[in-house]
Amino acid sequence: MPDSAVTSAQRPKQAITDLYDEERRTFLIQYPLWVILGLSLSGVAVIALTGYLGYTKSEPLSQPWLLFLWFCAVLITLQISIFRDTSLRARLIATLIMSLLAIVFIGITYFNQSLPEILRNLLQQGRFLRFLAGNQWTYTVVNFLLIGIFWLDTIRRWVRRARGQSPNPGVDIGFPYSGRGPRDNDMPSLQELISGDLIAAAVLTLLLSFIFEPQIISLFIHPQGVEITNCTVSWPIGACVGYGAGPTNPPTLSFIDLIQTLLYLPLGLLILALTATVSGLGALQGVNEHHSEESLIMQKPNPTGTGAAATGVTDTVIDTLRAALDRRIRLLLANLALAFRYIGWPVLLFIATYGLAELSTNSQLYLHSGKQLHDVIFDVLPALGWGLAAVVGLVLSAALMLFRWRVVDNTFRFLGLIGFILLLTFWIFSLALWGVNELLINVNVSNRTPFSPPSWMTGISLALLIIFGVVVFARRRRPAAKPQ
Repeated sequence: MPDSAVTSAQRPKQAITDLYDEERRTFLIQYPLWVILGLSLSGVAVIALTGYLGYTKSEPLSQPWLLFLWFCAVLITLQISIFRDTSLRARLIATLIMSLLAIVFIGITYFNQSLPEILRNLLQQGRFLRFLAGNQWTYTVVNFLLIGIFWLDTIRRWVRRARGQSPNPGVDIGFPYSGRGPRDNDMPSLQELISGDLIAAAVLTLLLSFIFEPQIISLFIHPQGVEITNCTVSWPIGACVGYGAGPTNPPTLSFIDLIQTLLYLPLGLLILALTATVSGLGALQGVNEHHSEESLIMQKPNPTGTGAAATGVTDTVIDTLRAALDRRIRLLLANLALAFRYIGWPVLLFIATYGLAELSTNSQLYLHSGKQLHDVIFDVLPALGWGLAAVVGLVLSAALMLFRWRVVDNTFRFLGLIGFILLLTFWIFSLALWGVNELLINVNVSNRTPFSPPSWMTGISLALLIIFGVVVFARRRRPAAKPQ
């Protein structure tokens, strides 16, 4: 076989979600020029408006909602890029709908002070919103809806595994070992699946028991004239008196969820322990169980003497139990991710959207600051952290929807290169805005200095460009090796 054929055969296939070709080190997606120019120019304009406006509550853009919407446009562009293949059209529509819901929800709740007065009055003083926020049924429905979605998907996977099918049919993204579901020898048994899902249910209900505490709910939902108490987040059937659900009152949702946790967790751990015990007995051929692994006792030399026999049996049992537990813990972690799949990816999108809102706020705070070191610490660093959280949430959401780690690996490579390019050119945009700032000051149009002096990131960007430029120049000046 020719060398070129071998190279072609050994080259890994590309997934339909890939944005970057690791072999050729080039992008696999080419955006139209108008998209790049539109996002770039609109981004500069939005940053300029956010910097010059919003110093007081009476001014336009007192909250950086316009910058938030621009970040959301970038988020949606990345989602369309990942799910661009026609076979993923339904998933693209689902993720776009959920993203729009997250944008609307975060936009209304986070930037409510920037809404028109009519809408603000309807949202803060409207009867419908107050009715939902103060009604016990609202939180009960949300709580048990999340649990119901979890159990519907869990039972579906149990039924599929009982029929001998893969419990988690995945999406074929065209990459090696990325077919529908795991290989047969990696599929969990029904017992392993049940134990893992019960432990996952315990984790979910424990989280919900924490979320539905009135103190936690009040951090996110605080409509005017409505106080959220223990009675608000209690079981709606029955009379709740006062500020707490006592022994004679209906239990709180947190208590109900905690009881579920204490039911699911012991059951899951018991099944996990029993299956591992059966595996240990099966290794010594003490139980008729079908194993995916060969019995370890058949692989060991026959011991001589009573002590040697006892030692050999002990080693066999320990090795077998360790292998069984290793496998079950590995499958348990996979089951945790799969169990939260249909709940996790929308939650991650909401986290990503909230991160963009915080990124916008911290960016505006820095633009309106004096650009001192403490402003970098308290504004820039949190902005970078929230920006990273938004990117991670978006990418993990797409990966969890498809349940393919390839999406995370390739997308982060793509975003890393995009970020590197932006970092090297950031100083040019910064100096351009600084020049506009100085122009407006000198012609007495505005005395505000959102871009003067240039930010610390400007110096870092320029320094990195110089360093990499010197490295590239040195490599090009290096004489080529003479052929021998």
